[in-house]
Amino acid sequence: MSAGEKNLDRGRKFGMKKWFFAVMTAALLFGLGACGQEEGKDSESGGDTQMEGTQTEQVSSSQRDGADLEGGSEGTGTSGAGEGDSLSAGGAVSEESLQDEASQALGLAELYQENFSVGIALPNYVFSHIEEYQQVIVDNFNSITCENEMKPDSLLDKKASQADLENTYLHAAVHFDNCMPAVEFALEHDMKMRFHTLVWYSQTPKWFFTEDYTDDGELVGRETMLARMENYIADVLGYFQENYPGLIYAVDVVNEAFDIGNGDENGIRMKDNRWYDTVGDDFYYHAFVFARKYASEDMKLFYNDYGCMYKTELILERLKQAKEEGLIDGIGMQSHLSVSDDIRFNFMLAAKAFCEEGYEVQATELDIGVKESSKAAFRTQGSKYKSFFRVMRNLQEEGWPITNVTVWGLNDALSWRKDEFALMFDEDMEPKPAYLGAMLDESVWDE
Repeated sequence: MSAGEKNLDRGRKFGMKKWFFAVMTAALLFGLGACGQEEGKDSESGGDTQMEGTQTEQVSSSQRDGADLEGGSEGTGTSGAGEGDSLSAGGAVSEESLQDEASQALGLAELYQENFSVGIALPNYVFSHIEEYQQVIVDNFNSITCENEMKPDSLLDKKASQADLENTYLHAAVHFDNCMPAVEFALEHDMKMRFHTLVWYSQTPKWFFTEDYTDDGELVGRETMLARMENYIADVLGYFQENYPGLIYAVDVVNEAFDIGNGDENGIRMKDNRWYDTVGDDFYYHAFVFARKYASEDMKLFYNDYGCMYKTELILERLKQAKEEGLIDGIGMQSHLSVSDDIRFNFMLAAKAFCEEGYEVQATELDIGVKESSKAAFRTQGSKYKSFFRVMRNLQEEGWPITNVTVWGLNDALSWRKDEFALMFDEDMEPKPAYLGAMLDESVWDE
C-alpha cells in the first residue's frame, strides 16, 4: 500500500475521507511537483511582517483571540544563504525512509515520537465540544497549550484580591477554574502541557499593577511589583507542582519582552508594558530568577517570542545574564509564518544559533498563512508545512536540541488568523494539504 493510500485510511478513521480523495485528485489533475509550485507561490500570507527594528501593530490583543504575535507573520526577509547552500531537501535521512515511516504512522505524534513532542494550542471551546475534535487531537498530539486559560488575566482573581487588600497587597489571589478543562483532558489522555505564560505585557490586567487593585488606581513601585511577581509565580508553579506533578514540562516564563520598534535603546519593550513601567528594564530577568526558585526540576524554563529570525542577536544578548546564571533552559520560537517566509534557511539558521548558545528550542506557535482559499494556495501551504516539519526533524537528528513543535490552533475556523487559513484542518475538520505536508506525505511537493 502506498503512502498516499495509507493516508486515506487515516482519513477514514478521522471521518475525513472526502478531503483526502480531493487532495489525491488534485495531485493527478494539477501535479504537486514543480508545475504547481509557481502557481502557489503568489499566495503568501496577508499578515503584518515582523522585522527587527520595525513593527506594524494593526491587531489588538482582543482581536488576536489568544495568539501572541503582533501581526500575522514572522517576516519575509532572506538570509545570505542561497537555495542550495545549506540543509538539503533530503536532509539527515533519505526521502525514501521518511516516506516509508510516514506511511506507517497513525498521526503526527507517532511519526515524530523519536524526535520531539507535537503539541496543539486549544481554547476551552474545544473541550466543551470535544466529541467533534477528540479523535484528531489524541491521534496527532501529545502536548497541550492553553490558548488563553493560563495567561495572567485568566488566573488572577480580581474580586478576591480586592476583598482582602490588607493580606493581598503583595500577594494577589489566583484561581485555576478556567484551565481545568485542559488539565483534565491532558490527564485523561496521558498528555503533557506547556504552560503559557507567566510574565507578558499583554493579557495581564492593569489592576494587578495598581495600589488598590482597581483599573484606574495609581501604579505601585518597583519593590511592591517585584513582590507581586514573585508571589504570583510561586503560587502558579507551586499549584501545579503540588496538585499535578509531572504535568507541566515547559513554562513560558517571559513572553515578548524584546522589540526594537517598541522598545528602549536596548530593545526592551516599553510600549504598553506595565512591567517595564513598574519594575524597570530588568523585569524579565527577575521573572526567571523567581521561576527557577519555584519551578520543579522537570519544568523547563523558556523565553518565548515572535520574529526570532529577525532578532536572534537581540534575544541572545538580553538573556545572556540569565543563561550564565542557569536561570533559563530554552527559547520558544513562535513560528507565526506565511508561505513567503524562508523556513529552510532563515528559520533554520535562527534555531541553530539558539542551540549553539546552549538553549533547547521549541517551535511554540506554528501556523502558516495564505492569502486566499484556493487549491493553489493550499498546495503551497502544504509544501511549507512539509518543509517546516522536515527542517525541525533534520535538526534534531543532527543532534540539535529541538524538543517540541506546537501548532497554534486546531482548524481554520478556530484560528486567530481566520482570514489567512493558516492551519492544517479546515472548518469542517477536513485535513488540508498542510496536514499531509506535516505528515511528510509524498503527494505534497517539496519546495
